[in-house]
Amino acid sequence: MPLDGTIGGLVGMLDVLRIECWRCDRHERYHVAGLVAELGADHRLTDWLHERTVDCPYKNEQGITPACGAHMPDLSKFRDPNV
Repeated sequence: MPLDGTIGGLVGMLDVLRIECWRCDRHERYHVAGLVAELGADHRLTDWLHERTVDCPYKNEQGITPACGAHMPDLSKFRDPNV
């Protein structure tokens, strides 16, 4: 089943959603059911990731240094290999 980009789209696919960042060593875990209850099923995953990483010291960094590296590694298993 393809992802629809919402937290509710993860229900039945994942129990826990992780955020990891290689730059700041962020490692966080969130229960999908709790996120749906807190934010609603239609809340966009990209918005949620931005909200959870707003405190990242690399978020607004300019220049040649890489920016924030936060991502949701659990979503990679749902990626279409043909894209």
